Amino acid sequence: MKTVKTANGVRKIEDADTSLVPLQLRSILQEHRTTLVNRMLNNGLGAYIDYKFAMKPDDKQLEQIKNNLDTLKNSGINSEVYAPIFLKVLEQEFTALDNAIFYNEIDRTLKETLFQPRLFTERNQLYFQ
Repeated sequence: MKTVKTANGVRKIEDADTSLVPLQLRSILQEHRTTLVNRMLNNGLGAYIDYKFAMKPDDKQLEQIKNNLDTLKNSGINSEVYAPIFLKVLEQEFTALDNAIFYNEIDRTLKETLFQPRLFTERNQLYFQ
């Protein structure tokens, strides 16, 4: 039996069949990521962005970021991105999840919106109508 400490408490993984460990771990990782994203959305996304990237998103960007974070939390776990966690869980009986990989993925999602080039501003769009 393997034990994983997450933001949601301690989770057990049955390891009698080692081929099933990654499947069980995927759902635990997804649940953990969802909890982190929900906490961010509920506890000051704007403040996090200001702290992390030293910028304040406008209302349009904030709405797009929220949509992108919802998409992220409902998406599957990329086994390549989370490979270090998979290996650690397979090698050890107890693993406490480190949030670094999760926040790297979240930050990547934020950057996609915050730093996307704006080819047309609203003022310029008037000329093309």
